[in-house]
Amino acid sequence: MTKQLCKEIITTYKTSLLALAGLELLHSLLLLAIAWQFSGLVANVYQHAFTGFPAAAPVLLALFLMLCLQLLASFQQRRIIIRLSASWRETCRLRLHQHVPHTSASPAALSLQATETVDRLDHLLSKALPVTSALLFRTPVILTAALAADPLTALLFALTLPIAPFLLYLIGQATKTASSREWHRLQQLNAGFDDMLRSMMTWKLFAQEQAQRQDLRTLSQGFAQTSLQVLKLAFASSFALELITTLSIAIVAVSTGLRLLDNALAFRTALLLLLLAPEFYQPLRQGGIIFHAAIESLTAWQKLQAFVLAPQPAAADGHHEQLQLPPAIHLQDIRYRYPGTKDILLGLQQETFPAHKISVITGPSGCGKSTLLKLLAGLLPPDQGLVLLNDQPLATMAAASRQKLIAYVPQQPHLYAASLQENVSLFQEVPAERIRQALRLASLDGLLHRLPAGLDTKLGGNGLPLSQGERKRLGLARALLQNRPVTLLDEPTAGMDEALEQQIIRALTAFAHRRTLVIISHHPAIQAIADKIIHLAPYPTEGADRP
Repeated sequence: MTKQLCKEIITTYKTSLLALAGLELLHSLLLLAIAWQFSGLVANVYQHAFTGFPAAAPVLLALFLMLCLQLLASFQQRRIIIRLSASWRETCRLRLHQHVPHTSASPAALSLQATETVDRLDHLLSKALPVTSALLFRTPVILTAALAADPLTALLFALTLPIAPFLLYLIGQATKTASSREWHRLQQLNAGFDDMLRSMMTWKLFAQEQAQRQDLRTLSQGFAQTSLQVLKLAFASSFALELITTLSIAIVAVSTGLRLLDNALAFRTALLLLLLAPEFYQPLRQGGIIFHAAIESLTAWQKLQAFVLAPQPAAADGHHEQLQLPPAIHLQDIRYRYPGTKDILLGLQQETFPAHKISVITGPSGCGKSTLLKLLAGLLPPDQGLVLLNDQPLATMAAASRQKLIAYVPQQPHLYAASLQENVSLFQEVPAERIRQALRLASLDGLLHRLPAGLDTKLGGNGLPLSQGERKRLGLARALLQNRPVTLLDEPTAGMDEALEQQIIRALTAFAHRRTLVIISHHPAIQAIADKIIHLAPYPTEGADRP
C-alpha cells in the first residue's frame, strides 16, 4: 500500500519533488556553511584574531546573506509542499467524485471519505515529506562533513542513527492498529449522526429522541477513547525519541569536550561538531509526530485507494453533431445490477424512446424506473447491453457531448447554498430574462415575486428553504433553461395539486416540440399526454420463470 501511494505521488508530481529535493540540498549545504563560518568567527574572537568590528564585518555579512538565502529556500520549500498537498487532495476528491455513480457506498460514507479521509492525506505531504527530505539530504551531508572533520564523531553519529527508526518500527505496529480502529470509530460516529439528523422528526414524534442521544453519546465516547489511545502512543513515542536523541547529542558533546580538553581536537572543529549535532538529530526528533501523522495518512489512503487507483474510463471521442437531433433512444439487451449484488435489478431486451415524442415510464416501486433514467442519462453504465442515440452508443460519446445533448432532473433536485439565479442557471452566465422565463414556465413566477431580493435571494444552507414541490419545479426550470434535445424527468409532478399539475403539463407539452422527452410518472394526467407508455415490471430473481 505504501509503495502504491509513493509511486502515485512520484509519478504525478515528479517536477515538484525534484525542485523540493534541490531546495533541501541547498538548505543543507547552507546549514553546513553557516556552521563553519560561525565556528570560525567564534574561534577567531576567542583567540583574539580579530582586532575590532571592521575585521569581523565581512564574516558577519557573509553569515547574514547565507541566513537570508536559507530562509528563502525554506520559504520556497513550504510553498511547493502546500501547492502539492492541495493539488493531491483535489485530485483524490475529483477521482472520488468520478466514481460516485459506480459505487454502492452510502452518502454518509462518501461524505466522510471526501472530507475527513482526504484531509488526512495532507499530513503525509505537509509534515512527513519535509522530514523525509531532511533525512535523505541533510543527514548524509552532515555525516559526510563530520567524517571529514572528525571520524570518531562521525562514527558516533552512524552508531546512534539507527536506534530511532528501529524504535519507530516497534511502536508503529501498535499505532497502525489503533489508527485503523480510530478511523472505523469515526465512520460509525459519522453514520450514526447522519442517521439521527435524517430521522430526527420521526424520533420526536414517537418520543424516542432520548434513546438516540444515548446512542450518539456512546458512539462519541468510543471515538474519544480510541483517539486517546492513539495520542498516548504518539506521546510515548515522542518522549522515547526525545530521550534517545538527547542522549546521543550528550554522548557526542562529552566525547568532543574531553578530546578538546586533551588538545586532541581543534577548538573550531569541536564547536563545528557541537553546532551540527542537534541539526543531525533534528529530523529524528520530529519523527514521533511525523510518524503518527504518516500512519494516519496511510490509513486514510487504504480507504481511498479503491477510488483513486481505479482505472479511469477511456476517453471517448464521439460528437453529438454527427446525430440527427433530437435523437431517438434505443436499448439493446440491457442488464443492470447494483454494485456488490448478484440479482439483476433491470433487464430490457429491446426498447425505443422515439424522437419528437413524449415517452412515459410506469411500473411498481423498486422495478428500476429511476435506474433506467440514469442509464439513459449516462450516469450509470449498464452491466450488459447498449444504450444508443440513433445508431451511436452513448458510452462512446464524450462527456461534454452528452452534457450538451441530455438534461436530467431527479426526483429530489439538489438545492445549492446560492442565489435563486445561480440555482437555476447552475452557476452559468445566463441573462436574467431567460431565467425569469424558465421560472414562469415552471410555475415559479409567484415565488419569484414573493422573494425579498428576487433572483438574488439566497437559498439552501442559511438561506430560504423551499418545499418539496418548489424544489421539483426548480429542477424543471433548470431543464427548461438548458433546452437540450433529450430531457429526462423523474416524477416531475409528484405531490402537486391538480391545478398546478395542469400548468406543468401545458409547459411540458409545449416544451416537447422537437425534443425527445422521457418522463417517469404514475399520474393519469401525465400519461394522457404520452405518445408512448412503457410499463416496467420487476426483473425475475434467479430460479424464477422469465417471460
